[in-house]
Amino acid sequence: MSDDIKQIEIEGHLVGLVGLGAAFDDPSLREHEDEDSLKRALLERVAASNYVPKESREAYAEAVYLAYLGHREGGEDDDRKKSAMTWRGIVRETIQWYPTVDDGACNGCKRCIDFCSFGVFSYERECETVRVESPFACVVGCSLCSSLCEPRAITFPPLSYLDNLIKSRG
Repeated sequence: MSDDIKQIEIEGHLVGLVGLGAAFDDPSLREHEDEDSLKRALLERVAASNYVPKESREAYAEAVYLAYLGHREGGEDDDRKKSAMTWRGIVRETIQWYPTVDDGACNGCKRCIDFCSFGVFSYERECETVRVESPFACVVGCSLCSSLCEPRAITFPPLSYLDNLIKSRG
């Protein structure tokens, strides 16, 4: 199994892709003069190591292209890379979907930290509670961590927020 597996959001779902880091570091990609040519080249590299559904080729090409731009502009952990993430075509940072932790209710059990593989939470040793470290790393629509929280310290906006967001985009 390769260590070069990265997750990107495609059509509202996180998809793990093998070889994405190596593809992004290929210097020949910089030779492509136009966006469409670059998208085709990136899609070819992704499809060489991953299953790309025929009906989703355009969505994969667009998502990989945006992730590539973020990678090229900044380092692996650069905040600009996060701005390449979208949900249903909406830039992730414009979507107010992330947990809120009630410090008074949090018992510091860290179940949410252990559960969430996206690094949304961190532990504050001084006050022995959990805090939201990376709100926009939260998967839009996911609220499973709140169901694991026994003291019910984690809350999310109502799902109607997402319904209204989708309706407003027409």
